[in-house]
Amino acid sequence: MNKLAALIKELPYDDLLKLRKDIAEGNMLRLVEERIAAHENPNRVCPVCNTPIDPETAITLYFGPKGLRHRASFDGEDCLEYFVKEMLKPKPAAAERSGKGDDII
Repeated sequence: MNKLAALIKELPYDDLLKLRKDIAEGNMLRLVEERIAAHENPNRVCPVCNTPIDPETAITLYFGPKGLRHRASFDGEDCLEYFVKEMLKPKPAAAERSGKGDDII
């Protein structure tokens, strides 16, 4: 709240009147709610099939190490299952991906 209070203290009189009007009309609350929703549900499409996701029916998976958590939301169980299977597949080593091995001629 300190940042907001400092910002309000710096506003000129005309801007304060506009701010009061926006607060009375509910515009500020709507703006804050939209920003919160954007942070809470950044994944608006399924990462597997690119279908738009309904936040009410989305299946959300949190994964990754403790300090670096990721979140993915899916539109159905089939996409979640596919995603998890792909994540669990063994990945080739870096040398195998680049085509360079230990075999020196």
